[in-house]
Amino acid sequence: MDIRSLQCFLEVASVLHFRRAAERLNLSQSALSMRIRTLEDEIGAPLFERDRRHVALSPSGQAFLEPARIALTNALHAKAQARRAARGELGSLRLGFTLIAFYGALPEVVCAFRVRYPDITLELIEMPSGAQELALAAGELDIGLLHPPLSTAALTTRTLPREPLVLAIPSSHRLASQPTIALSDLKGEPFMIAPRSIGSHLYDRIIALFQQAGFSPSIVQEVMPMTSLIGLAAAGVGIGFVTEGMAMTNRPGVVFKPLDEPVLYLENAVSWKLLSTVGERFLEVIAEHLIT
Repeated sequence: MDIRSLQCFLEVASVLHFRRAAERLNLSQSALSMRIRTLEDEIGAPLFERDRRHVALSPSGQAFLEPARIALTNALHAKAQARRAARGELGSLRLGFTLIAFYGALPEVVCAFRVRYPDITLELIEMPSGAQELALAAGELDIGLLHPPLSTAALTTRTLPREPLVLAIPSSHRLASQPTIALSDLKGEPFMIAPRSIGSHLYDRIIALFQQAGFSPSIVQEVMPMTSLIGLAAAGVGIGFVTEGMAMTNRPGVVFKPLDEPVLYLENAVSWKLLSTVGERFLEVIAEHLIT
């Protein structure tokens, strides 16, 4: 019992005329009659009482009429939903992100995705980059927004625009009034940094930056996340790097200043193992908002 056969039955039941029903359905009258006979054979009862001049619903046809309407409505809805799912307009997406990412353009991307695809369930899961790699490889996440480099060969990675880092400085500090900060200005200053276990690549780049300037940073505290570093800077504990996105927060007691040279960046990427059609739709939205 297929959708087309139900449509044929309901059309004949509506007009009670095979020729007119065939015209409306864009079928030949013989093709329509064959579909009705096949449907009657499948049901095991005649659906119409008909002769050369008269067509009427049989008792079986009358009993079949309303359930057939409901079945056709449900079947057409199911067909439409299946097609939407195939286009990536329905389904679910488990999205991993770092806390840093949500201080950039990610909220805008998520909002745009939700507006465009309201019937997709988007699960947002905050976790560090290393944990995202493991979750992506294990199939526990569909897509991750994280910070390269990645060590998992099974993952596909697309580079996103990197984000400059700026210095969070207590507003009472002597450097707070300078428009930019020279690296040499930080010699001997109390410095805060995220633990190397959280992001070895960025940690090593920061340490190397100081060493290239001829000194090592005076690390007074290892701290994460960057939001905590900003709070400690406001408390006068020390100075540390945060992203430009986090510098947009209006936190009393702290100012944000760019480094003269060289500019330090945080690398960003989107990564996945197996990409669903829903995932493809999310990447399209990312490309519109983040990739120029």
